[in-house]
Amino acid sequence: MTLNITNRKRNFILVSPIVIILLGFITATIWSKVIDEWAWVPLAIVYWSLLGICIKYFKGNKQIKDWLKKPKSSRFIVFFTLILGLFPISVIMMNYEIFNSIWLVVLWLLFAIINPFFEELYWRGLLLDAAMKLFPKWIAVAYSTIFFVLSHPLMWGVFSIANAHYHVFIYLTILGVVWSYTYFQTQSLRWVMLSHFFVDIGIMTVPVFLNLYVSPNA
Repeated sequence: MTLNITNRKRNFILVSPIVIILLGFITATIWSKVIDEWAWVPLAIVYWSLLGICIKYFKGNKQIKDWLKKPKSSRFIVFFTLILGLFPISVIMMNYEIFNSIWLVVLWLLFAIINPFFEELYWRGLLLDAAMKLFPKWIAVAYSTIFFVLSHPLMWGVFSIANAHYHVFIYLTILGVVWSYTYFQTQSLRWVMLSHFFVDIGIMTVPVFLNLYVSPNA
């Protein structure tokens, strides 16, 4: 979890969530006026690019493989993390008829594979490691989780009805805290990424972006 970087780089990392969310919001707002809900495509490209740039240029001498090393044994927290990730799978089981296009399935699976990699390396990897150097553990977790949660309604929520609902705030807050704790306990992002993959599969990300599925509570 140690991130050996200059104070200047650390400060850039701590400010970067604001910049990323702002640029994501601008991208979503502009493109949603042109291609409606399909704005999720340019937003995903811009978002992942920004996360990738931050990871590449601000990680110092830390390697990607250091975040993905073999996890330390912590059976209970790993079990809990995976169960939490599998929780939304019931949504698919009740709404499988939405996937009536092979392209929709392909885009949904691609997003679920790519997104956890970039998001976890940034939110629970780079940002959390940087914050841990300056703040107590609980403040570092809160800092990373708050911006992680806000990124959803402020970016994806521009065009996606479900992503702007308060239920998203609750579930993502729980996920952010649990995934952070799992990272602390296992000292690896492997299980966290797998749990995140299950979540992105279960919540039907792409159909939700396209408003093909909107939670009854939204």
